[in-house]
Amino acid sequence: MNLYPVFIPPPALTVYQRLPKCNLHSHLEGSIRPQTFLELALMQNIPLPFDPTHVEKYFQVTGEEQNLTDYLHKIMVNYLILKDREALRRAAFEAAEDAHFDGVVYFELRAGPVNHVTSSFSVADCIESMLTGLQQAEAKYGIICRLILSGLRDHRPDANLDLARLAVRYADQGVVGFDLAGNENGFPAALHRAAFHSLRDSGLGITVHAGEAAGWKSVYYAVIEIGAQRIGHGVRSIESHEMMNILRDYQVLLEICPTSNVHTGTFPDIQTHPVKTLHDFGIPISIGDDDPITSRTRVSNELTLLEGTFGFTLEDIIAIQLTSLKHSFLRESDLKTRLRQEIDAYRP
Repeated sequence: MNLYPVFIPPPALTVYQRLPKCNLHSHLEGSIRPQTFLELALMQNIPLPFDPTHVEKYFQVTGEEQNLTDYLHKIMVNYLILKDREALRRAAFEAAEDAHFDGVVYFELRAGPVNHVTSSFSVADCIESMLTGLQQAEAKYGIICRLILSGLRDHRPDANLDLARLAVRYADQGVVGFDLAGNENGFPAALHRAAFHSLRDSGLGITVHAGEAAGWKSVYYAVIEIGAQRIGHGVRSIESHEMMNILRDYQVLLEICPTSNVHTGTFPDIQTHPVKTLHDFGIPISIGDDDPITSRTRVSNELTLLEGTFGFTLEDIIAIQLTSLKHSFLRESDLKTRLRQEIDAYRP
């Protein structure tokens, strides 16, 4: 089988693999290794609706995807096996492990636990399983891991309100933020305003997927009406100078994932991506891998693209890591200081 391999660094690491990095935008559901998928399906006696000898074509990009909906369908295949404690623990552990081997030192993994509940496996069970996996990766590798809970736009508003309240309950155990993800078209963030309002004064970070499938007004609502401190993607803010001014003046960070934005059809190719324009305008950005197995990428790959396609320098990319750390939802100031020093030490 032509499976996506477990990420093992080559003998000579590239400059961007060696660079200590912060990954603020990576989804558990798009991080499942194909071999892990098959093993978990076997362990759970789950019949597969496709030929397992070609498993990767069902949840990795093939070039035939036309839009965000097509891309999300690739990710949703993984829902089949993310249905028990071991599956979610292992998935979280392996996502952090792969990030560590790519040189990530601070990792915010996000996941939508409501998608994985069963009659005998609750949302709380899902959260605790993922936190266990992240804690195990942190203990083994030293990578600092935190969890962002994602509500889905097409889920019931009361379900997302309950999830937001659970996020607060687990704030002392590794949950650092709340996110709204899924298809922007037809499911505006306004439907879920109550969930975000319940987080006021909670200390949890707020990030919202916006400005990808929908335009800049989706970003505007997330920032002005919801109070998002960060925006997942947000790249269509380029369509409005007013929106760009707001992001710069409010210092709202855009979690940009260039390769994914091409795979979802937001831009036709990497050359037309606005990451350089947004960065040079003064809007804070981070660079994530979004769904690394789905898109067959890693953060170091994305940073290599920034250099090769847009002319970002190593100094620019180090500055982006420091900006990412500053805007991270990590609350422990001593850890932030340590990570800042580790990134700074990489300066030539």
